[in-house]
Amino acid sequence: MIRPQLNSITRLARAGALEQAWATFHAAGLSPQSDDPDVLTVYGRLLKDRAAAESGTVREDLLNRAITAYERASALSRATYPLINAATLAFLAGRGEAATTLAHAVMALLDDPLRAAETPYWIDATRAEALLLLGRTRDAERMLRRAIGHQPEAWEDHASTLRQFAMILAEAGQPADWLDRHRPASPLYFEGILGLATDDDRAAEAVAGAVDALAPSMVVGALAAGADILVAEAAIVAGRQLHVVLPCPAELFRTTSVEPFGPSWADRFDALLEQAVAVKEMDDWQPLSDASVEVSRQAAMGLALCEAKRLQSSARALQIVGRGEERGKCMARWEALGLRLDRLELERSDSRRVTLSTEAEAAALIAIPESLHFCLNGDGVDLARQEGQRAYRLPSLGEAARRASDLRSEYPDARLGLDYRAVSDARAGRWDRVLMVAVADLRGAVVLSEAAALALALHAPEANVQPMGDIRTALGDLTLYGLFP
Repeated sequence: MIRPQLNSITRLARAGALEQAWATFHAAGLSPQSDDPDVLTVYGRLLKDRAAAESGTVREDLLNRAITAYERASALSRATYPLINAATLAFLAGRGEAATTLAHAVMALLDDPLRAAETPYWIDATRAEALLLLGRTRDAERMLRRAIGHQPEAWEDHASTLRQFAMILAEAGQPADWLDRHRPASPLYFEGILGLATDDDRAAEAVAGAVDALAPSMVVGALAAGADILVAEAAIVAGRQLHVVLPCPAELFRTTSVEPFGPSWADRFDALLEQAVAVKEMDDWQPLSDASVEVSRQAAMGLALCEAKRLQSSARALQIVGRGEERGKCMARWEALGLRLDRLELERSDSRRVTLSTEAEAAALIAIPESLHFCLNGDGVDLARQEGQRAYRLPSLGEAARRASDLRSEYPDARLGLDYRAVSDARAGRWDRVLMVAVADLRGAVVLSEAAALALALHAPEANVQPMGDIRTALGDLTLYGLFP
């Protein structure tokens, strides 16, 4: 029974949900005094991740505790994975002699026929890391290239190795640009025009060519009739993952943005939903509006950024516009982050259009206990109160996150929530989600809705946002994230 728990903790840690991983470790009754090498390896991983966010003596203590756990795990199992981690952490802790000794021990263990079994990728990746610790950078790169050749699309494994290499090179003060040659393929955010005929082969060929040229690891976007669906289909044909982010429930989106262009597009939409790795619906807004589409766009871009960070890669964007028309929706925030943006022009082959409601606007909603003083500074609106919480509306998500974080620092036990959604002054009750989010008890964090968390990756990419699981509410299951210091 312990193996599924350890796998779950590792998945949480890989996803960046460190606080939830720690909570799961303790809830499972696991102990650093265990004689189970797998428990010790996971414990070392959690200590290593926590050390990455600390400095000074706190970081040094965490690193040394992780080294001890990893060394014990390797001694009990004769496994190279915990031993190479011990070697790297010794290097990061400034214990150069110990790091060298451990790296030589790793090399010897790799050649020991009695060692624990490993995949060909991890054998060569581990040898590459040991070579890097021993200062043999050219040999390390050669071995890393061979490791990746064993499993060229094992992107999460590659990312883990590259993260280790980057830390070693940074600590050694050596250039790390050569790692870019080995990074996983980039996640691709996409958006495009409506107004394409279902049998527009020229458009489909152009879109497929653009997707092939970018060679993404995955694509992230909506599925409106036209260019969106062409990108998603091209990605599926190329064997790439499809992540769908919709501004509203899929049935409503289908009715508003797909069916008006013909039943063939609707059938293709349905087929893509079935093939998607994940489908996220950002809101239950009625009716669909320009503002809810904008929130969904930003959340999809944020998801691409989060996936790129997880994979130690860099996100890209593909925007498909009408030939001779304006450049399309603003991508200034994306470009301000120094991210690649490709544009493809297509002739519109279908004159039909969809007009969405313009009465709403994208807004950040913050919920705080009524007992706390909160100054709007003339840039917000006092919306409502419920169960001891008060909801406010602010025009900027980044500013709302900063002010919520300041309140968290001043009042560490207060329950604070942040949401991002389309809001209309003419419609009551659109702030209910932020009040429900704020009730969740995530100690040490501002609680975020999924829309706020994903969009914040675009507005404040340096923010420490972690997935925290789901809660059941009157609105259905809500996925929560925590904004930590």
